[in-house]
Amino acid sequence: MSKKRFGVTDEMMEEFSDEIFSLGLNYQSRRGDSVRKQDHDEIEKQREGTGLTDDEIALKLELTMEQVRYIRIVLEHKRFDNTNYAKLYKLGSGKRYRVEREGAD
Repeated sequence: MSKKRFGVTDEMMEEFSDEIFSLGLNYQSRRGDSVRKQDHDEIEKQREGTGLTDDEIALKLELTMEQVRYIRIVLEHKRFDNTNYAKLYKLGSGKRYRVEREGAD
């Protein structure tokens, strides 16, 4: 029997994880330079590929916003290395990250 967390079962995690990740703001695909050119029609045509909000994904997949948010947060925790934020914070403003500087102060 599957456990439910925030209305999300293990089966729902399996079924919707990849689609929620690809539709979300973490994964973006844009073609051309419509933003710089301020081509609003082209920007709107590519809107889904540039990432949807949790509310928009919920409407598209017929889930609740809370279910989408829970699945997205679990995925982000599994797929992203959150130590990058600490590295950037330690680096400070106006500097670029370099592997050879790792640990050097």
